[in-house]
Amino acid sequence: MAEVSERELERFFAEVAPRLETAQTLDDELDRQLARRFNVFRYLRTDEMGFSRMIADLLDPAGDHGQGAAFLKLLTEKLEFATDVNPSDLGNAKVQTERQIDDRRIDILVEIDGKHCLAIENKSNFAGDQDGQVEYYLHWLKRKYGHSLLIYLSPTGEGPSEESVAREVIEDLATEDAQRFVIMPCGSSELADDATGSPRLAFSLVDWLADCRRSCDVDRLRWYLREIETYCRRQFGGMTVTDSKKSAVADFLRKDSNNLATALAVYETWPEVARETRNLFFELIKDRIWDDLRESDEYIQWNHGEKRYESYIAIYRESWRPYIVDGQDKRTCVQMQADSKEDADWYVGVWSPPVRQVSEDDRERREKLQRELGNLGIRQSLSLPCWEYVEKYRDWNPLIPQLREEVMVAKHQGASAAEARGGEIAEFFVGKFNDFVGSVIRIIDSVDGAD
Repeated sequence: MAEVSERELERFFAEVAPRLETAQTLDDELDRQLARRFNVFRYLRTDEMGFSRMIADLLDPAGDHGQGAAFLKLLTEKLEFATDVNPSDLGNAKVQTERQIDDRRIDILVEIDGKHCLAIENKSNFAGDQDGQVEYYLHWLKRKYGHSLLIYLSPTGEGPSEESVAREVIEDLATEDAQRFVIMPCGSSELADDATGSPRLAFSLVDWLADCRRSCDVDRLRWYLREIETYCRRQFGGMTVTDSKKSAVADFLRKDSNNLATALAVYETWPEVARETRNLFFELIKDRIWDDLRESDEYIQWNHGEKRYESYIAIYRESWRPYIVDGQDKRTCVQMQADSKEDADWYVGVWSPPVRQVSEDDRERREKLQRELGNLGIRQSLSLPCWEYVEKYRDWNPLIPQLREEVMVAKHQGASAAEARGGEIAEFFVGKFNDFVGSVIRIIDSVDGAD
């Protein structure tokens, strides 16, 4: 690649900036006339059960969409599953949601010809896994059907936790002739998180929805499918620039090969600059949180660099009694963490070792902590007795320019005391963490506090 000088970069941005401004003006006018950003699914039930029903209805040959097994056929072909089933059997497939299995429920179950079964465990709403959940489903499906496939549907292709299925089980499945377990991202397959090494599909839910839309001739149904597709792209990543802006930049790039060379240099540099900016911003809010909390010398800050993702902060009190896990002390802590290596899917929660891991002497206390924090009415999992996602500013990648601005202002020598604490986004995250600490601290003190 030809070298790109600083002057060429300056010219590049000087020329592309007004084009983006023009495109933004066009976007504003189109939004006023066509309400393009309006999406009906923002106002409908899109929790785990609601989302499962939308998917199940599309897969159901008897669904109100009237397309028979067309959408189911598109999915089975992409999965290369049940390829030997004749069309009439596919058209008689039975689709169920919340299928009861002993004391558990599979989100979506598609029975084909009594021998094939396609099951979907829907984690699109970022729900945590139950203890042994995926492993249990895999064993049950294998016992009941001649050929089964379990799809683990997650926002960006995250795999199940080791508490849900042991890694050895996943590795053993990979050696079998017929595939029985796959992971499907909800959003763009290009953004999928492949850190687990699990069998992640090369296509996503959005890709399948797009195939369904393209194969459909019914205008009302095409509109419906487009709305779901657009909602998924926005909710799970993959849509940060409007078509108008893309078109304006593309026209500029096509004008001159030098523009393409400069764009390539910017593209290749972006991940490094974005990562650096996210790290600097995290340090800013971490320092802010610690400044607010260390007025009480009982709080201990705990930053962990050995976690799957670096952006992680936790605090605890020395007065909280530890739990004994394999002979080691493990204290409950309040934490804020990004659940993605791109600093997305932020959550605040209380971490404590799972009940089954603690010593017999500590089990009753740990169970009480689970119950008491469960009364707050928010999410729970085995090691997070209460937690919730930070819904606003959930994905930092599209916010890189704003994050950089807040960091630079805070670091400026002439920054006022208020500016040195960051801007709107930093204020939000610090406030969210501090508010969460305030909501759980009394409960943890009452259960884990020194006698």
